[in-house]
Amino acid sequence: MNEILTIIQCVAVLGMFMAAGFISVKTGYISKDASAAVSKIVTRLMFPAWLASKLLSQNITKQQIIDQLPLFAAGALITLALLGAGFLFAKITKAEAARKYVLLSLCSAPNAIFLAMPICQGIFGDEGSLACTIFALGSDMISWTLTISIMAAGGEKISGDKQKKGIHVNPVTVVFIISFILKMFGFNFPTFIQEPLYKFGSALSYLAMIYLGMMLVGVDLKSIFKDKMTYIFIPLKCFAIPFVLGVGLALTGLFSPMAVGAITIVFAASPMISMTVFYKEYGLDYVFGNAVTFVCILLNILTIPAMYWVVSTVTKVLELA
Repeated sequence: MNEILTIIQCVAVLGMFMAAGFISVKTGYISKDASAAVSKIVTRLMFPAWLASKLLSQNITKQQIIDQLPLFAAGALITLALLGAGFLFAKITKAEAARKYVLLSLCSAPNAIFLAMPICQGIFGDEGSLACTIFALGSDMISWTLTISIMAAGGEKISGDKQKKGIHVNPVTVVFIISFILKMFGFNFPTFIQEPLYKFGSALSYLAMIYLGMMLVGVDLKSIFKDKMTYIFIPLKCFAIPFVLGVGLALTGLFSPMAVGAITIVFAASPMISMTVFYKEYGLDYVFGNAVTFVCILLNILTIPAMYWVVSTVTKVLELA
């Protein structure tokens, strides 16, 4: 019961900020044009600051990453596999280009840090939080380098902008690569730098939810539910992916039940909220991406505890076998 309450609390807090953004624009208290400024604050300032503070924190050491290298590698490899699955899904469903690149993110980039990690902390304690963080670092390494570059290049291709050559690099990618290299050389921020940066960046998920709420104003949700893709993708994201990953990892016996549970929660969580600000920036199908993220967040109140229970039950059965 406590596990379910923890999940509901995490989802409810995010939902309140999303509602605040929606109501503020809907009532005219804030202009919808302000969403562009919010987007830039999130992508250019808050996310890079948070990412650097997280990677270069003294609470996560180089040795911890090395000791849990299988978990880190699993995060990267699973995200790569899901990125490939996203390409395959888009091809099978014949998704248009603007939606195809959104599907890559929706399939492969989970809301690990801002939804899954608080849940893992509440259920498993500090050990679960650390496992989730190490796994998320591996996953984010792919999301904030390869996935985001593919999305940006796709947006440029769609818009016909040929001025930018080579791989698109955004501030988040640069900060991740530099911070990760520094971490591998044993560098950490001193506390008086790390804590202010972390606290500044920690508001990221809430501001991203406000942005998402602002962008939902004017979106015809009825049209989303009339879209056949919605009924195909949401069960895939909320049920099929976490079930296959959780049970598959449990069958391998490579990870502890706690780690399997944490990974299941990570991929049962909604798509990464922070990615929503990039959909519109890159000229992709942001209406579909934002709406699907919104629906997944609402469903997470039921789907995360359900998938966690199913995979935990299978894990216990395998232990007894």
